[in-house]
Amino acid sequence: MSKSLIVKQSIMIDAPVTRVWEVLTKPEYIRQWGSLPEDFGDYEISPATVIEYPESRLSVAQFELNKTLGYALYMPIWEEEVHNVGYTYKLSVDDDGHTWLTTEIGDFAILVSGDKHYDESMRFSEMASHKIKTLAEKKAVLL
Repeated sequence: MSKSLIVKQSIMIDAPVTRVWEVLTKPEYIRQWGSLPEDFGDYEISPATVIEYPESRLSVAQFELNKTLGYALYMPIWEEEVHNVGYTYKLSVDDDGHTWLTTEIGDFAILVSGDKHYDESMRFSEMASHKIKTLAEKKAVLL
């Protein structure tokens, strides 16, 4: 059995879960923590969303309001037939009322260059999680 290469990180965010969901799904925020193609427009992410990049495509694969947002990643340059690589953002609220964002990216073990993609995704996950936290908490404080 091969090892899995799944990036998994959680971060506590001092904002309501609905606010964090807004940061995950509205283009004006996604452009600050991730990336969108210049021609993406200003519509919110929804169950039917497909984001076309010059070198890849993200399709919404999971969409549970204020709980789960998952994308399936397609990269035409990968020689392997890929079905398991995705980006998933899960939101939960603990018993103390704290919002938790858990990010899962992968599984890159199915790729020949999986270690490289895993390392890049680990850096992305850390950066994106902290930016999402900052954006969600910023507005939460202003309310």
